[in-house]
Amino acid sequence: MIRRLLAVSLVLSAWLAGTALGSIGVTPHAAGAPLLEIGRAHADFGPTLDGSKPIFVLVLGSDARPGTPMDHGLSDSIHILGINPAAHRATLYGIPRDSYVPLATGGTDKINAAMPPGGVPGELQTVENLTGIKFDYWILTGFVDFARAVNDIGGLVVNVPYSMQGDAGHYDAGPQRMSGGEALAFARTRHFLPLGDFNRSMNQGYVMMSALTQFRAEYAKDPTSLFTWLGAGLRNTMTTLPLDELVRLGNLAMSIPSKNVTNLVAQGTTGMVGSQSVVHLSDSNTAMWQKLAATGYLLPAQIPPAFRPDPT
Repeated sequence: MIRRLLAVSLVLSAWLAGTALGSIGVTPHAAGAPLLEIGRAHADFGPTLDGSKPIFVLVLGSDARPGTPMDHGLSDSIHILGINPAAHRATLYGIPRDSYVPLATGGTDKINAAMPPGGVPGELQTVENLTGIKFDYWILTGFVDFARAVNDIGGLVVNVPYSMQGDAGHYDAGPQRMSGGEALAFARTRHFLPLGDFNRSMNQGYVMMSALTQFRAEYAKDPTSLFTWLGAGLRNTMTTLPLDELVRLGNLAMSIPSKNVTNLVAQGTTGMVGSQSVVHLSDSNTAMWQKLAATGYLLPAQIPPAFRPDPT
């Protein structure tokens, strides 16, 4: 049981690292705030964790500053994580934070604006209305010491998909070990990228995949690495999920090799609404969301090139 519980914490750390890094700002959160919060998406909806159905998790990154609760900051990092245990496959589907959509909290605005007035439920309902995907869980990340958490595990080996100029320096293509600060800067880079937020959302997915790859490799080489990841991963996690549910969720996630994870970003175009720059999502996302809702994953062959915004 102890080994399985440790595995849960490591899986959560691996899956969530990229999105947390993408949402951390330069101003630290108030001391004592949790790094991760994990909860059920619907109180009246019990997820099926026997492997017979796909599992969907909404992963959110909050930009809340000191004095603002984490669940009432702008959700500046939004990813859908679909897991199909039977197929041993998963998909990360990023949604640009500036996507201009109807909000469950009222009106039409950037999608990241649903959380300040509505908390996680308001953001989650907005994404459900947009995509037609019903989520089983949500995970919320904030600003607290995430770079330190990456340093605690000795850095993160990120597989940079292409040579790029980042907001804080140049990144060569290929695997490279990054400190917490370096990984943070990589995941936040957008100003020098050809497609801005689309590329940034894609890169956040790469960081998550790199974290999962690193954990699996380190555990295969040295099972005691579990304890290192445990210290970095669950030290600042808060959840109301019961232990047995966490164990089953973790076991399902552990069954997915990183090579079976598909990373993509919602397709759209940039434009203006009044004085603000926004993303107008393409209708072509609808078919992709329907496929994802049905199976829990998308194969690379099913994804048109526009959904993979790598300038390579």
